[in-house]
Amino acid sequence: MRRYADHWLLVLLLLLVFPLPARAEETVQARIDEAPEYGVVRLASGVYDEAIVLSKPLALEGIGEVTIRSCRKSPVIAIYGRHVVLKNIRVVQCGDAPDMPAIYVTGHDHTIDGVRVLTNQQGVKLDHAHHTTIVHCAVQGEKNGNGIDLWESTQNVIHYTAIERVKDGIYMENSHNNVLSGNHIDNARYGIHVMFSNRIVLRKNISEKNIAGAMVMGTEQTTIEQNSFVQNKRNVHSQGLLLYDAAKTIVRKNRIAANRVGIYVEQARHNELTENDVSHNFIGMQWNESSNNRVSDNSFIGNVYDAQAIRSPDNTIVRNYWDAATKLDVTGKGVSAIPYRADPFFLALTVDVPEYQLFFQSPGMIVLQKLLRSPDEQVLTDDAPLMEQPTARKDRPSRSASLLYVMSAVMIAGSISGFIIGRKRP
Repeated sequence: MRRYADHWLLVLLLLLVFPLPARAEETVQARIDEAPEYGVVRLASGVYDEAIVLSKPLALEGIGEVTIRSCRKSPVIAIYGRHVVLKNIRVVQCGDAPDMPAIYVTGHDHTIDGVRVLTNQQGVKLDHAHHTTIVHCAVQGEKNGNGIDLWESTQNVIHYTAIERVKDGIYMENSHNNVLSGNHIDNARYGIHVMFSNRIVLRKNISEKNIAGAMVMGTEQTTIEQNSFVQNKRNVHSQGLLLYDAAKTIVRKNRIAANRVGIYVEQARHNELTENDVSHNFIGMQWNESSNNRVSDNSFIGNVYDAQAIRSPDNTIVRNYWDAATKLDVTGKGVSAIPYRADPFFLALTVDVPEYQLFFQSPGMIVLQKLLRSPDEQVLTDDAPLMEQPTARKDRPSRSASLLYVMSAVMIAGSISGFIIGRKRP
């Protein structure tokens, strides 16, 4: 009996020193491989150190605090095929392979929901991915790669996602018909970067504290509306919104504030900029080699310089509100009869000699600007500036209310006159 006891004691010691490898079925990948198509694999709270591949219709869902972590020279999670759902998981990429995404996606009809990505390189890469939704996610990087990168990927939706400390927040190239809405991007180079992609929708995004809020280049029929591009001034060339080689694009109802340049437009044509709030930028709007665009019903308030145009003929600039304009309404239609000319004289002067900024709005500088007018091609002119901000005009009292105000004023004036006359009688 003692011999058998010694034998089992030896086996136990060997197992302690050289444990058996974990069974394959205990890994996340093994559970994914064994799951049926359209099945659900639920992970309990914990940290899973492995890289996984999802290549069939399947849902991988975290229950509690679930982290999948990998330092390999491959994506932490790779998604292929169709109808893959990734939900409620924290993804940590600790590898240092350049441009390696934490999550790689190709195929179509995938969903990434409630996923938080911490990455040393790229966050999420969509490569020939279509009809994919990214929602309620977060990407935090080390400024080595883009937060979400789209390459030849169409008809995807990215919304309610927070991105910070990356190269570009959301970058897309040759990727058409994508919708970006409700995202928050900060501390990036370009918050949103669109390249050679048409029919893009940017709606209700916040892009702040970047070098540029959004760079939209080589696009047609894109819609940029109700976004907030603010405090993008980390570089001497910072802009809230940069439109380059854009055509038939609508820029509407955006807040573009506290940037170095609010809107910069170059080589753009047949675009419409309307109902935007362009305020408290160093330069409100700059144009270069752009023509046949329409700018109307915008508000330019508190900018150091409202606008500048270079080699940009045949643009329609009308019915905007300029707080620096001299206004005179002779028709009662809310439009000033005095055109507003945005003369870039002082701006051009400070480009050559930055120290001249000390003389901004000094009486001598204003006199010089009147005497030394800039060439007409550099002066942006609104022939019919608004008397009031567009929002103020919409909130103006109705005709009946206005009539009531007038009647009240007449009655008050009559009462005061009667009182004065009564006091003068002996």
